[in-house]
Amino acid sequence: MGDLPGVDSARETMEKVFEGTLALTFQPAMRSSRPDATAKRYAKKYPDVRTLADVRNLSLEQRDAMQPPKFGYAAFAAGQGGASALAVTGAVVSTTVTGGTTAGVAFGALAADAVASMALMGRTIGAVATRYGYDVRLPEEELFAMGVLSLGVASSVGAKTQALAALSRLTQEMMRQATWRQLNERILVKAIGRAYALLGFRLTHRKLAQAVPLVGVGLNAALSAQLTEQTFRRAQAVYRLRALSEIYGIDPTEWVDSSVTAAAPEETETSGEEIVDVLEVLEEVRVEDDGGHERNGDRHQ
Repeated sequence: MGDLPGVDSARETMEKVFEGTLALTFQPAMRSSRPDATAKRYAKKYPDVRTLADVRNLSLEQRDAMQPPKFGYAAFAAGQGGASALAVTGAVVSTTVTGGTTAGVAFGALAADAVASMALMGRTIGAVATRYGYDVRLPEEELFAMGVLSLGVASSVGAKTQALAALSRLTQEMMRQATWRQLNERILVKAIGRAYALLGFRLTHRKLAQAVPLVGVGLNAALSAQLTEQTFRRAQAVYRLRALSEIYGIDPTEWVDSSVTAAAPEETETSGEEIVDVLEVLEEVRVEDDGGHERNGDRHQ
């Protein structure tokens, strides 16, 4: 990133792109699979189903059978990725002509592409979650979906294992109902926003490698399709594991044990890849909130 002219403003440009897009793009896309519509779809086959909560009383096999097809999402992602790569390519070419005046545009286009990719992956996660009986409109479920998104964008087996471990810890926390319900919704909402921005930066940096003329268009289209298909598969795996844990009382720590056992030792390396641990983000927000309350308390004494 440091080789391009105008790079000093890149982070500021990306921050402006990500600011506000959580509510404008990701959340509407993720919530596009409406719980009432899903319940009606289930009711055609299982008349006792009236709400999404009833779906979670069904067996895993029954829920598996109602999962959406993945191919439409991947195809749409390829088109979106190719179109945004053309915009990035144009900005990069213009940069070489004008001496750096549009480098910010290139980074902005990359960030916008990351936002579009995350929205599509969010839609995929929302569709899977809802079919398994989880309402992503709830703040705690939205935070869990952010963890699934982190797993979806992990490229190495080691990073995937780390992301799965983070989801395992989050699930354990959520299963402690008394503790979880004490969380202030405002803290959850703030943690969701921060996790979204962090994931956006990670994905933007990854897509930066595709910001090259001509070749980048095809690569970015392929990357967008691959990320969406990968997110679909991993979302299905995670929500299935979560459903199994609830049905049979399986300890979520076993999710990671089986994943590590299946991988070769050399595959567990992350190659420096960082994942976004949403539970860590939540703890950071908690600490900041507690600190703010303490300062306000001191001020009023």
